[in-house]
Amino acid sequence: MKGFKAFSFLLLLTFLWSGGEVIGQKTRAQLEKEKQENQERIERAQRVLNQTSTKKKASLGKLKAINSQISSQVKQIDLISEDISLIEKEIAELEVANKELESKLENLKKEYAEMLYIASKSSGKLNKLSFLFSARSFNDLIMRYKYLEQYTDNRKTQVNQIKEVAESLKKRQEELGKKRSTQQRVIAEKQGETRKLSSLKREQALTVSELASEEKKLRTEIANSKRAIKRLDNLITSLVSKSAARSNAAPKNEAVVNTALSASFANNKRKLPWPVQNGFVADRFGVKDHPVLANVKIDNHGVDIQTSPNARVSSVFDGVVLDISQIPGLNNVVAIQHGEYFTVYANLQSVNVSINQKVITGQLIGIAAQKGGEYEINFQVWHQFSKENPESWLARK
Repeated sequence: MKGFKAFSFLLLLTFLWSGGEVIGQKTRAQLEKEKQENQERIERAQRVLNQTSTKKKASLGKLKAINSQISSQVKQIDLISEDISLIEKEIAELEVANKELESKLENLKKEYAEMLYIASKSSGKLNKLSFLFSARSFNDLIMRYKYLEQYTDNRKTQVNQIKEVAESLKKRQEELGKKRSTQQRVIAEKQGETRKLSSLKREQALTVSELASEEKKLRTEIANSKRAIKRLDNLITSLVSKSAARSNAAPKNEAVVNTALSASFANNKRKLPWPVQNGFVADRFGVKDHPVLANVKIDNHGVDIQTSPNARVSSVFDGVVLDISQIPGLNNVVAIQHGEYFTVYANLQSVNVSINQKVITGQLIGIAAQKGGEYEINFQVWHQFSKENPESWLARK
């Protein structure tokens, strides 16, 4: 019984350890998913960059693309580092489990040897019969019979336990070997990704150096960009004001439709499709340092999405085309209303919709134009007069 209790305790430990492994597997599944998604972003960006024709010439567009690649590459290396740490933890757990199983197997074998020794001293039917018939009462006879029966069962159980522990130990040792092989593969993967990162940083430094030599040109571009952004802000603010005035004067049934559309748009936060099929965020929302000029800040009221040449730009949600304008530095701009929300699509080389036209999700509204040497659009999301981070609205890609 001692061996059986000890083995039951071991089974509990193994179960708990296995539970930890299940948790580990869930963590691994999440980690592998993140790695795969990030790798897809890297490859998607690379496909877009391979299609552009100005790769050899230094430009802000090229630098933004390189910076985006570096960011994704750093994240990939961080994810691989997490993977390595997780593998090390799993290996440590397997080694502990192996030691536990080895110790238990040794104890079980010793206990079984003791059983065999005791059995050899009292072997034979005569000894067993003598043991039974030397009972002092009928109840004592029954107890002695049950004892012999249990003793035989325990011997069988002990043999089965030894087999089970030996098989479990073998599986754990095989798994440990696989984990160590995986560890070496992932370490090699990290080394490869680190080399790619070093190459990107060299290209980044070279591009920055080339652009820094054209400081006057860059400052002119910044001034032009600020003017374009100011014109766009004024335009959208004016459109929102006019829309609010119309809404206040609109019939009750029209106000109900607008309210429903606003709620529907709000419920799709983090679910909206991207305005272009292929692309990546080259410049994020908000204020940041200029990538070349020291002590210069730039502010993006949306996100710049680099995409393929002649990429189709589509509406991200059902709505009405509120305005189509041309703004120097941003080419054609389309503003679409979705109740209290507005989406803005800037830097289009051509437009395929008209003012007051109703559009549906995914409908073509124009074609992306070039800017800074790359094909890109500026995409914005407004809630009345408030500018929102578009990445908080778009689905993960």
